[in-house]
Amino acid sequence: MNYFKDIIIGVIGGLITFCITSTLTEIWDIQLPLWIWSIVLVGALILGYAIHYMILRCRVKRIISEFTESAFGNSFVYTWKYKKSSNGRYSAYGYEPTEIRTKKLLSEMNNERVHTCGHEVPEDTIKLFIQLIIIINVNKKMGKKLLPLLEYLHRTENSQCHNLLH
Repeated sequence: MNYFKDIIIGVIGGLITFCITSTLTEIWDIQLPLWIWSIVLVGALILGYAIHYMILRCRVKRIISEFTESAFGNSFVYTWKYKKSSNGRYSAYGYEPTEIRTKKLLSEMNNERVHTCGHEVPEDTIKLFIQLIIIINVNKKMGKKLLPLLEYLHRTENSQCHNLLH
């Protein structure tokens, strides 16, 4: 079913390309050497990749500036900061979470009148959660494949469904 959709898109794209090129060759009849057309083509490709890269960087910066706290399963709420690290184990798009801590100290949460619900999560697990969430939000194609894994990890951290694993 998905292949049929791709074939239709390819045929329509080919027809549109044919119409555009035939119109341009009839209206715009400029005789240029092949090497100039090659330079124009390479320049257009470089410009396309540069625009794609800038859009990706803007999307990553927006997500990193907004996503600085969360709870995993039914855990405590954690906060963190990011540092630039392109080769870290939990690095996503050149950023790795650091300074991970609970939003409120446990002594502040434990009040005689209020019952504290939640549990602590190991730092490596939190970094994995953050890495997956950033990848899912930036790369939509990979996000569809990683979303079941993220849901499974949230379920493993939900102590209301089962006993904790760590």
